[in-house]
Amino acid sequence: MAERRKYPRFELKMNAKYKLKEQKGAFEAGKTRNISAEGLCFESDKKLDIGTCVNLEVDLEDGEKIISLIGEIRWSSAIKSPDSKKTRYLNGVKLIDIPKSDEGRFLKYYCDRMVEKLSGYLKM
Repeated sequence: MAERRKYPRFELKMNAKYKLKEQKGAFEAGKTRNISAEGLCFESDKKLDIGTCVNLEVDLEDGEKIISLIGEIRWSSAIKSPDSKKTRYLNGVKLIDIPKSDEGRFLKYYCDRMVEKLSGYLKM
């Protein structure tokens, strides 16, 4: 199967929270698995339907405030957690909106991860 992504994804486990875009109330805990310039994968306790819009809050762990992202679920897959019998889900998200105040930080963070990865390949 041919790769359809435009941008590389990087393995990155960061704390994240999510809620359905139309949902009122508290965010639910999750954790990112990887990110790219236009999407990410995160783990959740609930299965999310394809096409669902979600609000995400991601901690870039850079000492700054948490960033906000809005995305659409493109795929969801059940996984078994090795340390429990509980089923968890991986959710692929296409980012559809990032507030201007967070967009520059998110893209810089992504580019910094790309440089780190490339430096490893090039032995810089």
